[in-house]
Amino acid sequence: MTQNPACRTVAAGGVLCALLAGCSGMSDQEKRMIGKYYIPAVSDTRPLIELNNDNRAVIRAIRPGELSFFVTGVWKVRDDSLIIENDASSITIEDGDAALIGDVAPRVAYPILSYDETVLSLDRGGIVYDYHRRPE
Repeated sequence: MTQNPACRTVAAGGVLCALLAGCSGMSDQEKRMIGKYYIPAVSDTRPLIELNNDNRAVIRAIRPGELSFFVTGVWKVRDDSLIIENDASSITIEDGDAALIGDVAPRVAYPILSYDETVLSLDRGGIVYDYHRRPE
């Protein structure tokens, strides 16, 4: 049986669209986690973690009076952990001396201890950090 080439093209295009739709996008949990997160004792004006709706992340390090910088990357949630792949070439100094930065991990994975509309609790090396999300 011979198939019309136009039909094969349409069928292949339909399969490709279905595959792309299944592979792209965010999980429901990731969609709920989108936002800017602060630790008020460290900074009320700049978020320490930004989880954007395009899976882009911004991680900010702040040492008040000494250094403030951020690095961008890509984020996802896998097996109850927040995973961020950092782009070390994106480091941007906001305040202070760049010599104080040290090494930026290319990948971090923080177990998610709890999450709701307002607080994201992460285990960072055995220390629990509560990040407060603000509506923007």
